[in-house]
Amino acid sequence: MTQHSSFQVTVLDMQPIDPPVGGGRLRLLGLYHGIGENLPTTYIGTYDWEGEKYRKHRLSNTLEEIDIPLSEKHFSVCAEWRARVGGKTIIDSCFNLLAHHSPEFVETALSKVAESDIVIFSHPWVYPLVKDKLRVRPQLVVYDSHNVEGFLRTSLLDDGAFGTEIAKNVVSIEYELCQNSDLILACSHEDRELFHRLYNLPFSKIAVVPNGVFTDKIYKSDSLKQAARKKLGVGNSPLAIFLGSSYPPNVEAASFIIEKLAPALPHVKFAICGGVGGNFNQREIIERNIHNVIITGFLQEEEKLTYLAAADLALNPMFSGSGTNIKMFDYMAASLPVISTPIGVRGIFQGSEPSFLICTQEKFVNSIESLLKDKKSAEAYGAAARDVVERKYSWQLISKNLGLLLYRNRLKLDKQRPFFSVIIPTYERHSKLKELLDCLQKQVFKNFEIIIVDQSKTSCKPVQEYSELDILYIHTDIKGAVTARNTAAFYARGEVLAFTDDDCLPQLDWLNNTIKYFENKYVVGVEGLIVSDKLEDSNYRPVTNVGFEGIGFMTANLLLRREVFMAVDGFDECFENPHFREDTDLGWRICHYGKIPFAHDVCVFHPPHLRTDIRESHEQRNRFFEKDALLMKKHPERYRELFLREAQYNRTPGFCENLLRGAIKYNVEIDNFYLCYLKEGDQ
Repeated sequence: MTQHSSFQVTVLDMQPIDPPVGGGRLRLLGLYHGIGENLPTTYIGTYDWEGEKYRKHRLSNTLEEIDIPLSEKHFSVCAEWRARVGGKTIIDSCFNLLAHHSPEFVETALSKVAESDIVIFSHPWVYPLVKDKLRVRPQLVVYDSHNVEGFLRTSLLDDGAFGTEIAKNVVSIEYELCQNSDLILACSHEDRELFHRLYNLPFSKIAVVPNGVFTDKIYKSDSLKQAARKKLGVGNSPLAIFLGSSYPPNVEAASFIIEKLAPALPHVKFAICGGVGGNFNQREIIERNIHNVIITGFLQEEEKLTYLAAADLALNPMFSGSGTNIKMFDYMAASLPVISTPIGVRGIFQGSEPSFLICTQEKFVNSIESLLKDKKSAEAYGAAARDVVERKYSWQLISKNLGLLLYRNRLKLDKQRPFFSVIIPTYERHSKLKELLDCLQKQVFKNFEIIIVDQSKTSCKPVQEYSELDILYIHTDIKGAVTARNTAAFYARGEVLAFTDDDCLPQLDWLNNTIKYFENKYVVGVEGLIVSDKLEDSNYRPVTNVGFEGIGFMTANLLLRREVFMAVDGFDECFENPHFREDTDLGWRICHYGKIPFAHDVCVFHPPHLRTDIRESHEQRNRFFEKDALLMKKHPERYRELFLREAQYNRTPGFCENLLRGAIKYNVEIDNFYLCYLKEGDQ
């Protein structure tokens, strides 16, 4: 993508960033500290407490923070309103209704909006104050949602009286901001689904930009652990940690630890760290004969890192709340085995290897005892957790990716969206990639963009001969074709995502012949024909879907509406490492939304692969069938049809043992229907 001049970014909210304590401030710093030199960013915030002064300082090379204190009158009226809702915090929820008492803040926000190319509302609170000045010049307007605030504030404030009026105000301003934004950032797919249901928003308007952690600040070693334990004086007892701010769901979780877990496990020390501790009294806990709970109160960053280093495991017994728990990323970055309720891990990717233990509150005690006894499993959970945060939840990576998304959307703000986004993951096949680009350059239909995600050791940006093509080239050291396709889709602007492989050769009418199928609104995708050769040569692995139409959905030739792709949250990256069956799983999930016809006139040629290539050997490829167990688990009825049609158990040596290995790995019960075929295949 051609680089142009920089775009000025303004982010608006009503809290400070520094010090970055609590989920909201951490997200602000994490997202905007490193979005790129071509996106100089100014953050306009304030303080939700009295007594502070005007502040202007730099948080990174490209992020400047300006905080303007609110007036005494603002706080005075807010205190009166707060009393009317039983003392609940409302300074954010009613900010737009009281901000006229703080004209300096409003004037500064209006001034920055007027000179900005990209305006980001982090929370909806400031939007009503500046909305009339938006888009006086070309501007990309973005809503960075920390939660679905209309839903959250209704659940917290709806009292049938004044609290209900404030909640209605939140719903109203969030709805309007969502409708008027060019792009919405959600913390998780669950939040994206909630936005869709509540406000009737298209999925394709909402990008999932998760919360994360500064992975370079958290690490663990045996020596560091011993030093931390000595510093804290925790002795030889196992240490379980819980982090949390003074947020009602965190208070509920801490109460569960004190009331249920600590008495049941007197040999374990439980550290309740952070602002949540302000809701409990250490002396009163001891007076109740509970001696194994440590209440730390608010911790400085260095103190928090000490507790993370000293801990043996981490707990997240959340029973309510919205959004994702940032504490989970602290735990995972510290390579801690984590035990959580399902709510505590909402919106967090588990990984192709289990990276945390999910259980009900009734099983928490047993789960803690089990992990403390099974050191090998605990270490495996911790290692998998660290790998997941490095791949998906590192603020350094998230901020960089967001920067490219914002820059790309602002750059093409006045451009017509392409009909197709051709998505190509590639790995060490630059010569093959060139042949594919030659085919794409000759396509009859021209309204498409190309997104290449290259995981090769060295980069290979498309050369000048492809200058007429609209190409976004991304070079990454994160390996995996499944991840690469999701990465490309994150940046895609087309109505239809056209997936193919880096070694495929689409026919020149590939895209042109597809259009007629999508004229039917009930068609959500098209499965194209994949042809190969050397079908009978045992020295090669041919790649074709002939004879398996309507069931395999191979990404060598699969075209899907972007809206529906986002509705199902794209490819399931649990099918990564090794990547297999992710396309089948995606196709089966998307089939619930409409039709996916098989099109013989939408054709690509996929060359066969030599078995002498280690990547294509029988031994390596047969390992992939462990993913069949995961496919079976997610789609038990449809998998049975695939199992019988492919009959791998009868013709592929190693299929049975790898399927059974996957069943153990993914906790899948193989019923008698399959067992009889697997025994037959072993003979």
